[in-house]
Amino acid sequence: MKKKNAQNKGDNRKSGVSRFRNWILKFLLKLFVAGVAFLAVFLSLVYIGLFGRIPSETELSKIRNFDASEVYSADGVMIGKYYIENRRNIENTNISEHVINALVATEDSRFFEHKGLDYISMGRVLVHSVLLGDKAQGGGSTISQQLAKNLYPRRDYKFLSLPVNKAREMFTAARLEGIYTKAEILNLYLNTVPFSENIFGIEVASNRFFNKSSSQLAPHEAATLIGMLAANTYYNPRMNPENSIERRNVVLNRMVDQGFLTEKQGTQFKEKPLDLHYRVLDHQNGPAPYFLEFVRLRAEKILDELYGDSVNLYRDGLRIYTSLNAKLQEFANEAVENHMVRLQNDFDRHWKGRKPWEGRPEIYVSALKNSPRYQQLLEKGKSESEIMKVMETPVNMTILKDGEEHRVQMTPADSVAWAIRQLHAGFLAVNPSDGHVLAWVGGTNFKFFQYDHVLSKRQVGSTFKPFVYATALEEGYDPCEYISNEQRVYRQYDDWSPANSDGMHDGYYSLQGALINSVNTVSAELAVETGPHDVIELAHDAGIESDIPNVPSIALGTADLSLYEMVRAYTAFANYGNGTELQSLLRIEDANGRTLYEAEPAQLRDAAFEERTARFMVHILQGVVERGTARSLRTVYGLRTDLAGKTGTTQDNADGWFIGFTPGLVAGVWVGAESPGIRFRTTNLGQGAYTALPVFGRFMQKLENTGLTSGLGRRSFYPLPEELLAEVDCPDYSEDDPDMNFFERLFGGGKDKKDKSEADQPEETGDDKKEKKEKGKSLLDRMKDIFRKKE
Repeated sequence: MKKKNAQNKGDNRKSGVSRFRNWILKFLLKLFVAGVAFLAVFLSLVYIGLFGRIPSETELSKIRNFDASEVYSADGVMIGKYYIENRRNIENTNISEHVINALVATEDSRFFEHKGLDYISMGRVLVHSVLLGDKAQGGGSTISQQLAKNLYPRRDYKFLSLPVNKAREMFTAARLEGIYTKAEILNLYLNTVPFSENIFGIEVASNRFFNKSSSQLAPHEAATLIGMLAANTYYNPRMNPENSIERRNVVLNRMVDQGFLTEKQGTQFKEKPLDLHYRVLDHQNGPAPYFLEFVRLRAEKILDELYGDSVNLYRDGLRIYTSLNAKLQEFANEAVENHMVRLQNDFDRHWKGRKPWEGRPEIYVSALKNSPRYQQLLEKGKSESEIMKVMETPVNMTILKDGEEHRVQMTPADSVAWAIRQLHAGFLAVNPSDGHVLAWVGGTNFKFFQYDHVLSKRQVGSTFKPFVYATALEEGYDPCEYISNEQRVYRQYDDWSPANSDGMHDGYYSLQGALINSVNTVSAELAVETGPHDVIELAHDAGIESDIPNVPSIALGTADLSLYEMVRAYTAFANYGNGTELQSLLRIEDANGRTLYEAEPAQLRDAAFEERTARFMVHILQGVVERGTARSLRTVYGLRTDLAGKTGTTQDNADGWFIGFTPGLVAGVWVGAESPGIRFRTTNLGQGAYTALPVFGRFMQKLENTGLTSGLGRRSFYPLPEELLAEVDCPDYSEDDPDMNFFERLFGGGKDKKDKSEADQPEETGDDKKEKKEKGKSLLDRMKDIFRKKE
């Protein structure tokens, strides 16, 4: 009986377990059905657009990524880009097979088997990411789904963000697979995927990290870039090289597992270093950022005039071809950087323990109040004391020292003081025959100082004197005509009394000697005699377009002019009379190679002066290099090329200039601080021969050492014709006026002792002046002519 009862109890227990099991199964089945139903309803709601419209097949069939426009030098080097997204779309045929193999092996090993959805991976994501909330397991998306995510960035749906976004990507991926082939999807993905540092697509990433096209990537390089896709900052090879190598080797292992590499190859590539050749190239970085900004403005204006909104510089992948020579630009960058590092150190030592604005505190105060940080605080309504408290609180910042960036702790007020004492430079080189801009350096560092000193206007100093002397030659003066070096007082010009920088005012200079030695007194006298108006007219004809004050002090370079227009005007000397319009943007093509714009050949300006004057001027400006203020080009820099040019230094050494030319090149340099009040205290250190000329010297050394001067047109200046040689055969300086005869010495006459009270008549033409000069001669002057004829 007891046995029977025990058996009944066991049966009951089994029956209860069975009923419970059945109940669990039914519950799970109901739960599964409910889950499937819920999932179906959820997916249906996503599909019909409750959480936002799913891209249509029509829209997906017209996918067009923004494409960066690329800028090229005349010798075929890409020098920069303009873009909204830094991308270059390329075809699969231009992508290394190692990139595609690494991508498939790492991101979607069943890519060629599924139709956009990998259900095995989806299951893993459902369990780990959705049910368990483990977002670290959020991978598993196919390449097609990742492409959908890249094309249509995820949205915020609060706690439903992950499932909704995943569902949207699933539907989009399925539609993509129905429209595109597998090869096309790979191509779209590799052109779209972000690679950190605001770059998109494999081609730009390859150029950024390895300085090569993606078609040239080796397996370990391809693995490095594909490895970044898991976490493009954490695995960035520049920022985190150890992480990058570890991830790269994981990718190489998967390539071996998938049969894309042999075990031996995988081992060999894992042992290689990263071997980066990092290069940033955009509109703010690269070899010529100041030039790129100039070209950008020009290109925008042209495209707007020709095509309106139908062509966009920042998204349409245009190809922009310029006149720049990449090698010459490299030489210019090196010349500016190397010299300015040394010059800045000289300047800092020169002012050691003192402030360059001493005696003029308004320079610092003005810079402080105009600084961006000060202005931002002012706009927020902060009081002066509140602003200064912020400005005097140390913060971490980056400054430029010896040409390199340094992280320092400094107050914003001290950073303003640092910026004030920095010296800047501008360099421009052009081909005078066709006007092509060959090299352009607008400053010492575009990241820190965007102001372009090729285009900025400053007093030009003695670099303007050649236009005065050319005007004098045009109006009847001779190269060997002697003029007194005396310091004069010009009553008709408010008692203006220009002096020489060395304080010496004895003797007489021939006209050519005065320019060669940059004599202020003679230059001023010539400007007064010829009339400032005539000098200005000739300078405008040569290529200077800015307004020039109608005063004789322009002979000493008091006009504010840009390096750009001064170099353009000097092409008139190199071309023996005719200045050339400068040209930088040559052609614009669309992404398919169709020409959108092509520049007409640069135009020669009307002759600024006669060829005879030009011959004399080239000869005299050669003398500046051979025995004048620019002779260090021979003695220090050892240049052998035929050279001519002129140094320039403004008042108080605020600006240093040098403009030089060969038969096939004109190049100019400006050096100074942002504020003219910041300067060297001595002329030895502040003169253009010390601050600016060395940049030209270093640049020309590079040209000569590489033999590139042979590709810049003619090798030699035209020799002076026989009949003109005698007219320049005279000493530069004489203690007595060689033109004075016995009677002039006896009676103290001479053209340089004339009464200067007569006001200048700028409205007179050059011919009027020649005629007046002849008619207005005194009896003594006429006697002198008689004696000269007899001689």
